[in-house]
Amino acid sequence: MGLFGNKKTKEEDALLLKRRELDITSRIQQLESFIEEAPEAIRKRMEEELTMMPPPDDLEDRRREHKFYAHLLTRGEIMNQRRYQVRSAFLFILLATAIAGVSSWVYTFLQSM
Repeated sequence: MGLFGNKKTKEEDALLLKRRELDITSRIQQLESFIEEAPEAIRKRMEEELTMMPPPDDLEDRRREHKFYAHLLTRGEIMNQRRYQVRSAFLFILLATAIAGVSSWVYTFLQSM
C-alpha cells in the first residue's frame, strides 16, 4: 500500500510542477511582451496628449450662461428684477450717505473737544 500511494503522489507532484512551470513561462512571456510594447504605448499616449486639445478655460462660465439663458424670463419677471435692483441700489446709496453723515458728525464732534 505504501508503494502505490507513494507512486501517485510522485505523479501528482510531477503534474503540479509541470503546471506551475507552464504558468510561470506564460507569465514570463506576458511580461516580456509588455516590456517590448511599453515604449510604443508610451509614445502613442504622448502623441495623444499632444494632439488632444484641453477643455477651454471658460467652460464653466459657458455652462452657467447657457443654464441662465435656458430659463427664459417673462416681461413681468424682468420688470420685477429691475425693481429689486433699483430698490437695492437706492438702499445702498442711502446707507452710504448715512455712514458718511455719521462719520462727519463724529469727526466734527472729536474736533470740537
